[in-house]
Amino acid sequence: MQESEAEMKLKKVEELAKAGLAAAIAREKTSQIEKMAEANLHINALCVAFCARSDEARQTHSAHKFALGALALDDALSKGLPIEREIEALQTYLEGIDKDSILDVVLSSLPEETRRNGTDTLLQLNQKFDALKGTVRHLSLIPLGSGGGILAHSLAHIASWLKVKEDDHSGDGIESIIKKVEYYLAEGKIAEAAEAFEGVKGTQATEVVGEWVKRARNRAITDQALTLLQSYATSISVM
Repeated sequence: MQESEAEMKLKKVEELAKAGLAAAIAREKTSQIEKMAEANLHINALCVAFCARSDEARQTHSAHKFALGALALDDALSKGLPIEREIEALQTYLEGIDKDSILDVVLSSLPEETRRNGTDTLLQLNQKFDALKGTVRHLSLIPLGSGGGILAHSLAHIASWLKVKEDDHSGDGIESIIKKVEYYLAEGKIAEAAEAFEGVKGTQATEVVGEWVKRARNRAITDQALTLLQSYATSISVM
């Protein structure tokens, strides 16, 4: 009986020991799981911070490149050079800053002729306008569809030579239109100059004027786009 009681006590002790060991193991596993979860949280937080800093660094780099690209575009336009390469570079830099930016639409909508061949500078537009004035004065006196024979051209030449110039900007005559264009070009207002020169209608001067107006409008559109790009470059540089 004593041996039996001793065995029972021993079994109870062993069972209690096993239970204690199992509980200790369970507690250790729970502690390890908690520590691993905490470590994962720290790792995830570090990854998020690293990714955020990487994105910020990429955006900063792209913003710097974009600002340089806007300067390169300004330089090309100031020389009347093609701008295809500058536009493609700006579109690439813009993807690293804002893929859905409205500026991508602005860049894509620039005249194809300007992108490939460049556009006239303000000085060149002035020079071409000065060279056109005599021809426009002459052809503006010959109606469209008149045939434009030698007699018509001779009479128009004499009339343009004898014509008294208008002194104000309010009339619709050719001299008034020319003065308006001269005024707007002197002010650097190319779009307004193109609109004013487009007032030459219904005469054989229309076709001659149309080519200059197209070139002026291309320049005005490109200048407006450049202003937007420069403003955007400035805004992202101070963010």
